[in-house]
Formats: sequence, structure tokens, C-alpha cells
Amino acid sequence: MTTQADQETMDGTPSLIEMAGGTRIKFQLGPVKEFGVNGVQIEDIIGILVLRLEGFQRGPFKSRTNALAITKLEEARLWLFERTRKRETQGVEGRNLTHSE
Repeated sequence: MTTQADQETMDGTPSLIEMAGGTRIKFQLGPVKEFGVNGVQIEDIIGILVLRLEGFQRGPFKSRTNALAITKLEEARLWLFERTRKRETQGVEGRNLTHSE
């Protein structure tokens, strides 16, 4: 059984990020198939950021730079979905195993 410390070491970062003002982000720890949903995925955070910027775009804070940021965040999310697709194709999605590029 993988422990939280083992998984965080494998992932390279802590699963819980605490920021100023009391904001906490708890990332998924381990594969959902093994550990169930216990935090957010990187793709979830990107989606939240896109929604926030799209809100700016509908109001007085609309800008080209917001539009570019949305484009780049969506591109990042697409690359993460591509990683998942490769992991599924290689039969390692949902498991603590590496995949080949």
C-alpha cells in the first residue's frame, strides 16, 4: 500500500498546498482507481482558472492578454488530456506506473 509520503515523493510535490489567507488546495493523492477521489486534479484547477478569466472577458476587464492566457491554459489542459490518452492506450492509467512518451 502506497503511503501519502511515498506518493508525494513519487509525485515530487506535497498533495496539500496552503496559501496566504487560509486558502488550501488538496491535490489528488494516488490514482483514483486505487484511492478514490480525495482531491482535485491539475485539469480541474486549469478549468477553474479558465472560467475565472472568461468571466473577466465578459466584463470591463476584457483584454487580449486574458484571451491569450485562456488559450494557453486550454492548450495545457489538452496536453494533460493527451497524457491521459497515452496512459490509457498503454494500459497504465489509474495505476502508479510510468508511461512512455
